[in-house]
Amino acid sequence: MYISRPSRVEYVDVTRPASPFEDTDETFSSQSTIVQLTENFSRLNPDLGEFVSTIYSKAFKPQKVQARRIANALNSIPPPRNSQAPDEYFNILSFAQRFLLALSCIMLKQPQRDLSPPLLTYAQEHSIRSSSSPITDATPHPLSLALIRLHTTSKRHRDNVGYELHVKAEAAVTAALVTVIQECLPGEDIFVATPHRIQRQAVKAALSARHFETLSHLLDKLTLDGEEKIKSTVTVDTIERLQGVSCTPILIFTVGSEAAFVICLFSLPQSHISDLHFLLERRRLNVAISRAKSMCVLISSNEVLRPAVDALTNEETAKGHTFIRAFADRAWSSNISVDIDAL
Repeated sequence: MYISRPSRVEYVDVTRPASPFEDTDETFSSQSTIVQLTENFSRLNPDLGEFVSTIYSKAFKPQKVQARRIANALNSIPPPRNSQAPDEYFNILSFAQRFLLALSCIMLKQPQRDLSPPLLTYAQEHSIRSSSSPITDATPHPLSLALIRLHTTSKRHRDNVGYELHVKAEAAVTAALVTVIQECLPGEDIFVATPHRIQRQAVKAALSARHFETLSHLLDKLTLDGEEKIKSTVTVDTIERLQGVSCTPILIFTVGSEAAFVICLFSLPQSHISDLHFLLERRRLNVAISRAKSMCVLISSNEVLRPAVDALTNEETAKGHTFIRAFADRAWSSNISVDIDAL
């Protein structure tokens, strides 16, 4: 493995063909999509709010500033430790530590060398001056958008990495991020938003396997669906189901459908580029990303971010790609390559 820099909302469902990877046994994820009718995104951090508003005709003014305690807590992450015999899980955990620590340094206006800056930066002074909060040194730099570009390798499978193997690597990176966040901020809830059920199962398996418990005993305190909530909750589910329970086609986001941290899994191996149309549904992307109260970490891949031109001939897919590229252009980012043979 190598690491490099590089209120309330209402929705209504619309019938569409199902993807082969969807939850065909679940009402809203097999035969429905998500259409936004009304929005109130003033609750978002200013940079995330500015990004989400790019697909709406009317801009809005964010009414909050990212809490400094988030930056301070992430800044307490210990530097990765050396290991005499590092395995792939150790390497992934070290990446997660460096990634989140670098994000905290950016928020606290400290130097860092692990993340590449966004192509487009948020006009921080304009946003803060337009609100009731004065600019001070204590005001953290708004950083709600972060990107991990995942690349999976395999000598056994060469260039034909299967989807299930790729998802296993994606889940391992996700579990490492969850572990480090819980170490620093055990009281903050986390959403892991997955387009497909197979991703949901892989992430839950990775969390249950406790590959990263040498960092934190707090994994024992995580609560998955169906378990008693002890202190904070990690919710791993498909994007449609993260909307909440409803017995009608009208789905309503409530306070419980938000989390401080949202990790969105939107990566593909080259062998499954045909799933790009389902993955790049803009409304699904918007729903997942806009659930973050503090930070959204998008795990994607070059197959999704920079697909072949002929993969974007569908108008809706092209809109989704424009949206996810807009996220990438605004996000601090890093690359990770995972050897799936070592997992």
